[in-house]
Amino acid sequence: MTQQKIIAVRHLRAGGRLIPVHFSRNAGGSVAGRAVLGAQDTPILDGPDPEAVLAVLRDVIDGLLLARQTA
Repeated sequence: MTQQKIIAVRHLRAGGRLIPVHFSRNAGGSVAGRAVLGAQDTPILDGPDPEAVLAVLRDVIDGLLLARQTA
């Protein structure tokens, strides 16, 4: 996988953690948001802009963290 240039970093608070989300620009103009849950655990969501990606992450991050705990 090619390393993408980070265009922005935002943070989400969930599960008692502050989770960084690194954004990069996709070839088609959309953005990819990489939630850094751990060194080898970085789920990626694509969306039209960083705000849209953060909105989806806010909706799913608690369930995602819970699934990671029980796996």
